[in-house]
Amino acid sequence: MNSSSLRYWLALLVLGGAFFGWSIVHANRPAAGVPYEPRNEVSLGAKPNWPPLTDFLLVDQDGKPFDSATLRGHVWVASFFFTNCPAVCWRLNQAIAALRETLGASDVRFVSITCDPDNDTPEKLGPYAKHFQAEPGRWTFLTGEISTLRDVAKQFLVALDKGSHSSRVFVVDRGGKVRAMFSLTEPGEADRLQKLLAKLEAEPAPPSAPAAPPSSGSLSPSADSGATAGRVPSGSSGEEVPSEAAAPKLDQEDK
Repeated sequence: MNSSSLRYWLALLVLGGAFFGWSIVHANRPAAGVPYEPRNEVSLGAKPNWPPLTDFLLVDQDGKPFDSATLRGHVWVASFFFTNCPAVCWRLNQAIAALRETLGASDVRFVSITCDPDNDTPEKLGPYAKHFQAEPGRWTFLTGEISTLRDVAKQFLVALDKGSHSSRVFVVDRGGKVRAMFSLTEPGEADRLQKLLAKLEAEPAPPSAPAAPPSSGSLSPSADSGATAGRVPSGSSGEEVPSEAAAPKLDQEDK
């Protein structure tokens, strides 16, 4: 085989491989309007079956107890992070800050939950929240005992451990049901998220339901208020919340 033929076949092989890779990537993308999930993560599927959310208690950036029951009747967005995360968390919170500014007077709430409670105390979270110009009552940064933080993450069907978390954001409607997840740092995802938030805000709030009593447990002390880290109560909707073994495989992404 002469050199011209060899170059021809090599070029054909390279082009064929490139086309094959392109077709695999685009075949795995969900249809328009469905949040895109990078395939280097464990997929939850285009339409995960999230269990009904139950109330949880954590501690906010001011050292005060935070009860998720206060989010009832509001559309809200949950995310996970830690302050020492040098890359993804920073970009994620920058994207949330930009979205908050775009939303203007919208009543959508944002809740960012740390995965490094030993380091991310209220004293650390306060300045961190101010850096992103988090408006009190609209964007809350939360900490607590690591076991409680894991339990909260499991409600979103993702895994959490110290320094390890999902980079997605999760949209919760007024009734406390997770409706979608987005990779907010991916191109176009902020626009999709904003459209969904507008749709959910236009939906009527469901009838008020009685609060579920929190399960027993102690709170870890906060330096400012003596508040304790949160507890996750048992399911309150009458539907069985899947156990860890029965639930879909948890998403895990190390940061």
